[in-house]
Amino acid sequence: MNDPFFPLRARFVDRSRDQLAALRLFLSGGEALTAATADGQLLKIAHSLAGAGGTFGFPDVSVLASRLEILLTADDAIEPKDVSGALGALIAELERLTP
Repeated sequence: MNDPFFPLRARFVDRSRDQLAALRLFLSGGEALTAATADGQLLKIAHSLAGAGGTFGFPDVSVLASRLEILLTADDAIEPKDVSGALGALIAELERLTP
């Protein structure tokens, strides 16, 4: 079977490894998560994964990243535990995807 999108999917998985490392750092400490939220780094990664995940055939990544993005862009004050929970779920899915 010749899948013309295989190279793109493989590149997405490779990039996801780098993003996973960054996400783990954000989750590792409250200050890191607060800083990543404040300067938009976390939102940028979540937005990227939300769009690319679905495009390249990883809908679970897209859904989880979208949930995180929604939390980060909510007008209401967000609870750090909600962000941590959404981030943890995204990390778990990326770990499953990138063994």
